[in-house]
Formats: sequence, C-alpha cells, structure tokens
Amino acid sequence: MQTVDVSLIAISLNSRGFLRECIASLRAAVWRHVTWELIVVDNASTDGTPAMLGAEYPDVRVIANRSNLGFCKAGNQGAEIARGRHLLFLNDDTLILDDAIATIVEFADATGMAMVGSRLLNTDGSEQFSGRRFTTPAATLFGRKSVLTKMFPNARWARAYLLSDRLTGAEPYEVDWLSAAAMMVRRDVFDEVGGLAEDFYYFHEQVFCARVKDAGHKVYLHPRSRIIHHEGVGSGVRTRRVRRRHILAFHSAALRWFCLHHNIGTWSPIRLLAAVMLQTRAWLLVGLDALKPEQAATSQVRGGRPEGGVAV
Repeated sequence: MQTVDVSLIAISLNSRGFLRECIASLRAAVWRHVTWELIVVDNASTDGTPAMLGAEYPDVRVIANRSNLGFCKAGNQGAEIARGRHLLFLNDDTLILDDAIATIVEFADATGMAMVGSRLLNTDGSEQFSGRRFTTPAATLFGRKSVLTKMFPNARWARAYLLSDRLTGAEPYEVDWLSAAAMMVRRDVFDEVGGLAEDFYYFHEQVFCARVKDAGHKVYLHPRSRIIHHEGVGSGVRTRRVRRRHILAFHSAALRWFCLHHNIGTWSPIRLLAAVMLQTRAWLLVGLDALKPEQAATSQVRGGRPEGGVAV
C-alpha cells in the first residue's frame, strides 16, 4: 500500500454544501511537496452527501455509515483505512487557507512532534482559541464563550486557559489539548494510545491529548496554520431538541473528564459537589434556551437541511 504524508479524515453529517466547499478549499490549498488523501466518513446523512461525493469527487475515499456513530467512532473508522504517516481529523464545515496543512506537516516532520493543530478562525476571522490548557473549574467561568471572558478578555484566568497571548506570535507553542476540528497526530502515536476515545463525545479531545501527553509526547499549535471553522453550522441543523441533548451531554462529559483527569473516586464529596454544580448549570442553560422565541430558536433551519447533532 502506497503511503502519503497526511490522511485527512473528515466526519460528515447532513452538511453537503459545507463539505463541498471544504473539498474545494483543499484542492486550492498550497501543498508544496506534501502528499495527501481525503477520507470522508459519513454518519448516515440524509441530504445526499454520499451520492454527491461519488458523482463529483470519485477520488475521495468514502465510508458511508448506516447510523450516526458519532465523531470518535467515525474517526477511528477513517484511521483504519488511512495510508498517511500523519492523520488529520477535520470537521466538515472548515475551509483551508493557503498552506495551512503543509505547514503543520512540515513542522511535525522537522521536529518529530506527535500532535500539531491549526489555528481555527470563526467565519468573521475572530479567534476560536483551538489550542488550550486543560479545563479547570476556573475555565467554566472564563471559557472562550463565557460572558465574563467577553466582558474581561484580558482577565488573567481567561488568558491562561485560552493561551491567547501566544496567538500574537508566529512560532508554534505547546498546549494541553487541541480542537478536533483540525487536529493532526502521527500515525504511530495514534496507534500507541489506542485511537480516539469512543466513550466520549464532548471532551474527547482532552481525553485523547491527555493520553498522548501521558505517553511522553507533546502537543503543539501552529499559529501560522490558519483554517476557517464555521462552528455550529456543519453536521446538520441543531434544533431545540438537539441543543438540549448537546447541553446535557456536554455537562455529563465535563463531570466524567474532571473526575478522570483528577482521579476523583465515585463516592468523593468533590465529585458530588461537581455533579450538583454542573447539573444546575446544565438545566439553567436548557431553561434559558427554552425561553427563546420559537423563530429565533429554529433560525438555523434553512433550505430544508436535515437535523444533525450529536449521537447520544
């Protein structure tokens, strides 16, 4: 089997238009001498994504699942057939800018780095802070989408968690974890840690990166590798019902990650306190979402796009 430098593994769900734009950006990107392949793992889209890929992109390798297996199981499926020395997991609603992927492949090859991520930008060009420190209780107050962070972007806790000061430079820097929207890992390291964490949906990146670091490797973000990520609009429409499942799944995973990372036992008072706080926060957010006018709550439904969201 002929190898390539990097296998791009895109996980798709009811996002045909975004995926088509993603593929177009890949073909227009600057690759220099870097060789690549694209594997799309489709999680049972009902919008004609597999048919579009077959008709328009016969060179793309496609795995068409009969049900939504979630990101990690689909990602591991793609890795099983990948021919790359590096595996780059990619969301279906991303746009590759210039030499973004060639840059991180060349950096990884020059340094032997285990994992390298790209700098993700919102549609308007603002930062998504795609390489961060591990989540802490302080990060729940000063996370990247927190109201407090928006009010006080220069707060010490926010800057420490988001590593925002490092983005102003041009040199790669070490992080604790990367967003899976554009996360590259050496194939041998991927196999060493057992692949993506299939028992997690939210926080699976932190679990995976923690395993990589525990195995003695480093995780870096390269600020000169820029990718636009239309966060929240790929993988189908998130209706109010789906958003509720997302909120509850997120907070449940947050508790599991917190206890796993800090080795907190089942009957620990700290675990009980964290569970109460997270559940209270989750249901508060569910309640606030339910107060939105129906038109605003379903404003993402456009052009008959099918419902997407998490497989939980």
